Amino acid sequence: MSKMYNVTREVAAKSLNISTRTIDRYIKNGKLSYKKIANKVLLAKEEVIELKQEFAALHQELNTEIVNQPNNTHTTSMANKWDLENSIDQKVEKFFLIFKEKEKMLEEKNKVIFVLQQRVSELESKIQHMVALPDYNKEKQEAIIEKQKLEEKIGQLKGMIKNEKLKNLIFIWLSLIFIIVAGFFILKG
Repeated sequence: MSKMYNVTREVAAKSLNISTRTIDRYIKNGKLSYKKIANKVLLAKEEVIELKQEFAALHQELNTEIVNQPNNTHTTSMANKWDLENSIDQKVEKFFLIFKEKEKMLEEKNKVIFVLQQRVSELESKIQHMVALPDYNKEKQEAIIEKQKLEEKIGQLKGMIKNEKLKNLIFIWLSLIFIIVAGFFILKG
């Protein structure tokens, strides 16, 4: 019988009371099979139900009390002690597996945090060497205003120079006319 792939990651995560990232890890580790249809990841309903039952059994076993009140008399048989020790060993092993899985999850999260911290420090160093845009715009605006003022002063100086040249030309022409008129009166008189 073929598996029915009709459960989304989100529905499976909600049903199992875990995150979608954990679902992704289960897919990656092969605990859950999947099919990708139209860019959607669909999981096998039977596998999700089995995993839910395993979780329920595990939680039920963890919640049950395994240690009985000890009897002050030494009438406990060796078989009961062996069963109790075996049961305790199984519980410890399951706790260890859960602990290992949580440890892997923490390790993956720590890797992500480390990569993000590296990116943050890279961006901070880039920011330190950059000029802030408002400061750059302010400096650019000040430079434009200064340039306009200098061009205005240059225009004023050019105008003053033209006026001085014109005054000097008029003075030279008047002087020449005065010299010619004076020379004419001297020669005539």
